[in-house]
Amino acid sequence: MTDTYLGFACLVVVAISLALWFRALGRLAIPENRSIYVAAWAVAAGLGVAALLGEPGWLGGVPAGIGTFLSVFFLFTVAVSRQKVGDESIQVGDTIPHFTATDENGEIFDSQNLAGQPVLIKFFRGHW
Repeated sequence: MTDTYLGFACLVVVAISLALWFRALGRLAIPENRSIYVAAWAVAAGLGVAALLGEPGWLGGVPAGIGTFLSVFFLFTVAVSRQKVGDESIQVGDTIPHFTATDENGEIFDSQNLAGQPVLIKFFRGHW
């Protein structure tokens, strides 16, 4: 019976931490220090593995499996998604560098077409 409780505890820990994580994502307020989330996912993974090793049956095994998968997946994504800011990063007020890219309609966009106009360009990369 303890293994069933561990399985549910795993799922609860990962569900709460992911709800807080996605709430921060929605507000574009991802913290620089992600150690609280990483610790929660590591604890959830540990609880899930402990539950699964104890043979909890279906009632505890399903939440333990789901929780373990989610926590390991998000631990992996955080580990591989380090984003480095280069020494040549653009600051507010700087002149835009020349670049070309494909827009949402599949057409080529050239930054030189923006010369003489104030422009806000936002590049987004998910941090999950």
